[in-house]
Amino acid sequence: MPATHHINSEAKLIITTWEGKATDSDFIEALNKYLNDIRSNPEYIDYNEIVNLSKATPIKLTIGGLLTIGRIAFETEKKFTHKKMALIIESDFALSLANLYIFYKNIGYRSRKKICVFKKELEAYKWAKSIT
Repeated sequence: MPATHHINSEAKLIITTWEGKATDSDFIEALNKYLNDIRSNPEYIDYNEIVNLSKATPIKLTIGGLLTIGRIAFETEKKFTHKKMALIIESDFALSLANLYIFYKNIGYRSRKKICVFKKELEAYKWAKSIT
């Protein structure tokens, strides 16, 4: 599995690092595993998330894959309080995909999760750890 997870209990962060290929099926499989193995743990209900995609290569996502990922994530969000997710990306292509994902998540309904895209890890960590 190309996604690895680290729990930082002091900062109340779930940090996911993605390395290697990233396709629709890879992301969907990893998201479902993450939701079942980590996010469903009540101990982490108040934790924000950082997803570092800077080492994901190649990224081969389709619009259909993004829509599926968004639906899965939205259904799960209903169970959680308002949280934040920082996406760390490097390429312009990944930036475009991240913005499409955010756009989709905010269409037609109010997303409970604030999502922000960063190119620098330090900025992502600072934002994800902040209270507001």
